[in-house]
Amino acid sequence: MQKLPTGVRRRKTGLLEKRFSVNGNRYSVYGRTTRQLNEREQKKRNQIDSLVLGRMETMTMDQYFEIWIEGKKLSVKPSTIRVYTTYYKPYASPLIGALQLSEITRRDILRLQCEAAKKLSPTSNNILLTVIKTILNEAVEDKLLSENPAKMVKPVKVAGKATETYHRALTEVEQKQFMDAAKGNYYYELLAFQLLTGMRLGEVGALYWSDIDEEANVIHVRRTITRTEDGTFYIGDSPKTDAGARDIPMNKGMKEILMKQKEKHEKQKSQNVGQKVSKEQRLCFLSPTGKMIGHYPVNKNIRKILCKLEEKGIYIEPFTSHALRDTFATRYIEQGGNPQTLKTILGHSSLAMTMDLYSHVLPNTRQEEMDRIVIKI
Repeated sequence: MQKLPTGVRRRKTGLLEKRFSVNGNRYSVYGRTTRQLNEREQKKRNQIDSLVLGRMETMTMDQYFEIWIEGKKLSVKPSTIRVYTTYYKPYASPLIGALQLSEITRRDILRLQCEAAKKLSPTSNNILLTVIKTILNEAVEDKLLSENPAKMVKPVKVAGKATETYHRALTEVEQKQFMDAAKGNYYYELLAFQLLTGMRLGEVGALYWSDIDEEANVIHVRRTITRTEDGTFYIGDSPKTDAGARDIPMNKGMKEILMKQKEKHEKQKSQNVGQKVSKEQRLCFLSPTGKMIGHYPVNKNIRKILCKLEEKGIYIEPFTSHALRDTFATRYIEQGGNPQTLKTILGHSSLAMTMDLYSHVLPNTRQEEMDRIVIKI
């Protein structure tokens, strides 16, 4: 007897039955041959699609968002789902959520932009616009809209260049002043490690001692701290981007910091003698309570260090831990480092991204390089 395909069974009447699911609903088709079954299954699926699309013609923006976000969960990280949700639900939903997709106009999107400006920064407002454009683009692909009403809406103007506003690097003087003042702070080794490697804070926080490859003299960057949809932090199984998975060569300064951190780590472990060492406690950098590090306490400590400096009459413009990554990249270029190599060390997906962020450093570097070149004529 010929073996039946998966999902097909022969009933007592002799007919073949094939079962399948669409959006969680189960359906069955019957036939005398597998070819007949496949034809009837396709016909049934087309009928289901027609009914769904018929209902979707009157679908509201909120209803479509729920369908859209469920689909996204199959292809993006939970932290990205959280971004979509935290921007859409409190800001877009109250204004355009009840509108039918076909009713939404460019004027509605402009109104949303204006209302959001009362609560969001220009940058956050533009992220909201990007989310709305993305949702409506897929509604166009689903043939629910003929065109995206947000397509021609321009982002709000952000004061200053991105490299100046969001990618602030410390000057060499600020760098020394800050690191000198940071000595004695619990997070000193972590801050120094970021400055020496250019790693993102989430990548440093997800680094295990097993990722420190002394034999190959590299640090294996394979994970990052990320967030679930409800905001809970966890160690993800991949970095921020595909290019984020990389090996960073170690130098003397990095090894010295890791040695000091190892001593601190061993001291923390000795305080919990007899307790089973958890996976979390095998991380290189931990909080004072032996837990996973977070952005808030690290940045809070940076503010404390800056306040300590200000009390001494030294003012440094406030920054977050990400500025240490930017400072590493800036020093690297200033000292003649190869941008292509820097791209790999930072885990950027393209050289263009690296150059866009740090091109402001290049004019002086180019001048110094030209001054070193001697061409006899």
